[in-house]
Amino acid sequence: MNAETGFCDGCLRTIDEIAAWSAYDDDARRAVLDRVESRRHGARVVRIGEAFEGTLSLPPDSIRQFATLVDDRNPLHHDDAYARASRFGALIASGTQPTAHLMAMIATHFSQYAQPLGLEFGIKLTRAVKANDVITMRWRVVEAKWKASLGGDLVKLEGGAVNQAGETVMKATATIVVMPL
Repeated sequence: MNAETGFCDGCLRTIDEIAAWSAYDDDARRAVLDRVESRRHGARVVRIGEAFEGTLSLPPDSIRQFATLVDDRNPLHHDDAYARASRFGALIASGTQPTAHLMAMIATHFSQYAQPLGLEFGIKLTRAVKANDVITMRWRVVEAKWKASLGGDLVKLEGGAVNQAGETVMKATATIVVMPL
């Protein structure tokens, strides 16, 4: 057992995983083995290449309520007539609405098996999200390495979102720490 990494140098499993191996079912064994390649690159908790997605529907009432909640008084988010007369031709979501959901996806995903904490986000809004749009949001782990001073994997992700027409509405990057439970 390597004291620095916490893994067996040969199989890249923890002492607990080795001890419990005979009791694991096929799915549990596969989950451990799926992490071996990432561990070889220095990650302990997450898997490099790990990806997840979700969808967000934005009916007009949701857009108005969210804009009110965050005190975004721009009439493009509240006034149908004003928004129709604008270059957008319809009510649009406050940029804070889809970005908040995109960021929250990370916490929701990783908290299923670890303790995530956001450190840095970069988000570019590339197209307005209109009322009644349905956006598909995706994230993928592109880099991960154990950081002892943080007590977890320092993880870099790339992500974004497309609307129902396949048009990109957001591009994003994130740096988070994911700590074991």
